[in-house]
Amino acid sequence: MAELTRRELLAGGTAILPAAALPTSAFTHASESGNSGFQNHTKGEHSMATITTKDGTTIFYKDWGKGQPIVFSHGWPLSSDDWDAQMLFFGQHGYRVIAHDRRGHGRSMQTWDGNDMDTYADDLA
Repeated sequence: MAELTRRELLAGGTAILPAAALPTSAFTHASESGNSGFQNHTKGEHSMATITTKDGTTIFYKDWGKGQPIVFSHGWPLSSDDWDAQMLFFGQHGYRVIAHDRRGHGRSMQTWDGNDMDTYADDLA
């Protein structure tokens, strides 16, 4: 695969923004219910994949595609949804793309404790 320039990468991501309107259930990788700590909650036609951390916090994540993985981690005050355009772009180019909502953000559990970089890194690991 040829190396992309920053300009090509940004242009490619912008060109697929309309695809971000597609339902995430079309892309979400359903985790197997037998995996320790992983759950796949289904409500209607949409699927919600989560993992439970050692301290019991439920973390939402998206896992789309197959191939070499790319992990996206958002900053404050965003969520995994802010990566959808980039995830669609790389997913369509043969990568597995993974993004999560940090604890206290998006669809992850809202917690009083653990809202620091060390705990965010532990949750991601």
